[in-house]
Amino acid sequence: MTDDVPWLTRPQLRAWLKLVAVIELLPSALDSQLQRDADLTHFDYMVVAMLSETEGRTLRMSALASRTNASLPRLSHVVSRLEKRGYVSRCAAPEDRRATDVRLTDAGWDAIVGAAPGHVRTARQYVIDALTDEQVGQLDAITRALLGRLDPDGRLAALTALADADGPGAAIACDGTTIRPATIDDLPTLRRATLLALNWTPGDDGGDRFADADVDRPEFAHGFAGFDPVRDRGVIADDGDGPVGAAWTVFLPASDPGYGFVAEDVPELTLALEARGRGRGIGSALLAAVLAAGREASWRGISLSVEDGNAGARHLYERAGFRVVGRNGGSDTMLMEF
Repeated sequence: MTDDVPWLTRPQLRAWLKLVAVIELLPSALDSQLQRDADLTHFDYMVVAMLSETEGRTLRMSALASRTNASLPRLSHVVSRLEKRGYVSRCAAPEDRRATDVRLTDAGWDAIVGAAPGHVRTARQYVIDALTDEQVGQLDAITRALLGRLDPDGRLAALTALADADGPGAAIACDGTTIRPATIDDLPTLRRATLLALNWTPGDDGGDRFADADVDRPEFAHGFAGFDPVRDRGVIADDGDGPVGAAWTVFLPASDPGYGFVAEDVPELTLALEARGRGRGIGSALLAAVLAAGREASWRGISLSVEDGNAGARHLYERAGFRVVGRNGGSDTMLMEF
């Protein structure tokens, strides 16, 4: 052996061989469970899952390939197979007839909803439950360092804890977008995001359900006007043309609760995207950022409210680990406990 190669030390070699063993064994374990219980491969699952988390359950083929780290030929083959099963459909993109959009069908939605619990149980069995909370944090740091070498452009950023930013000026690239901590100067952005969240569905006349002035009503304004970046946590997504989305939490008292109130020591979450930010994984990235911040702050959990019919948001939160703990009018109160 030549002397100019920095050969692995014995401790490094032991760690490397164990990593290689995990790389070999884990995909087979994930595939086996999904094929047995849902007749899906793990890659099938990832394709359907990425579509399920986007606005309109639709992605451009090129964007879907990037999200799943697949070549277009491989993705096309898998999409064809899923199309035959009725899980997805393909059509020309409305704004560019040369491009192809992939849309998740109702049958595909039902498939991912049915497959997700078993997949999560498998992830827990082979990885998460084998580790202590401290080791999970170490795993997060290790994989983040490895992805910095393997995926320097952040193509798979939607699948990682993106907002691990350190310090108020930090920013992390995500699909051509940066995600940064929210500051007190972002109150106008949080106000705008509150309006977007209120108008997640059109009114009976096809227009917005709430006008701009409605945001300043006390039952809505307390969700952003009292935001304190020292006590609360928030992140802003910016795509170069300005803020494209935001997610933040606020602690509210029992005397002035929000729609998703659980307890005074559990902050409530709001998340909203501009139309141009949907279908790009930004919502998932913002949510991951706030959850990471909450865990770091040793909060008991984070709560939120989801209106009936907002299936996309509900699925996003369920996949992250939120569960229904109450009811408030036409909305479910959901909680993520840390």
